Amino acid sequence: MKRATMGEGSTPLVESARIGPALGLRLLFKMEMCNPSGSYKDRFVAAEISRFLHQGVRTCIATSSGNTGASLASFCARYGIACAILVNEDAPSGKLQQILGHGARVFRVKDFTTSPDVTQRVYHRLASMSDKHSMPLVVSAYRYCPVGMQGVEDIASELAAQCRGGLDHLFVPVGGGGLFTALCRGFSRHGGKQPKVHAVQPEGCATVVSAYLKGRDQVQPVISTTRISGLSVPFDIDAGIALAELRRSGGRGIEVSDAEVFAAQKQMLLEEGIWCEPAGAAALAGCLRAGKERWIEPGSSIACLVTGHGFKDPDSLQSASKENPVSVIDEADVDSQLFEVNV
Repeated sequence: MKRATMGEGSTPLVESARIGPALGLRLLFKMEMCNPSGSYKDRFVAAEISRFLHQGVRTCIATSSGNTGASLASFCARYGIACAILVNEDAPSGKLQQILGHGARVFRVKDFTTSPDVTQRVYHRLASMSDKHSMPLVVSAYRYCPVGMQGVEDIASELAAQCRGGLDHLFVPVGGGGLFTALCRGFSRHGGKQPKVHAVQPEGCATVVSAYLKGRDQVQPVISTTRISGLSVPFDIDAGIALAELRRSGGRGIEVSDAEVFAAQKQMLLEEGIWCEPAGAAALAGCLRAGKERWIEPGSSIACLVTGHGFKDPDSLQSASKENPVSVIDEADVDSQLFEVNV
């Protein structure tokens, strides 16, 4: 079977230079942003496209908040597969430009991923279209694409190999729930010491975490208000199985505000030199919340999943950098006074 690949996987695990030591923790960043298209979704898409090549698939349809679409568009361009991608109205420009640059067709759908009713109807229509025309529907979820999601499970085995002393805690951003489920299942498959896997969700779309905190067994739909692209999934796609995996793993569900996520993104820029998209900083936001609440033991070994690169959402970088303006100076001012402002 021909395997589709662009060199995805084997991403670096980078130890925190400043944030972790300040917290008294061994903090590690799993740099999924270093995958070819800039997010962990390359693992998912590589597995899906490999299946397509085996089956002779030449067209596909997909939904995406941006990263699945960008990855799918790049792989489809490489392997000569036509794809059409439905996104929400507010998908970040960086992700859209990446998708369009690879030649995929893109359609913005009003209220998609914010209204649970609209979102469910869109998925129903796409599923019917997929069945009618024998055209694969690509959604990064076990419910739709279990083979592709198995490719994401490899993150766990990589973490286990990279952290030979073992991890105590792993913080994972949660949108639809597929990534979180993949990490938990990957650790179960790998065996050995398993970390507590914590689910971090924005308060404005906390499908999994609100159910966890309220002791419910069912995930209820919500009206999404979060501005964190990629984590706005207002109803149960893989959220139900993610909730079950959260309880099984012994992890916690953590709600964070959008402001906490943007602050964590800025802190990674300024203190770690890491430029990730906001969703990629959500795990750190959850870790910082845990540090403030003091329920992580000092000296613990912790990893945060950095899911996507900052070029995906250039507007967020503009916001983070506005407090550091460029100065215009005369030639005579080029001397030791350059750092006065920062002292």
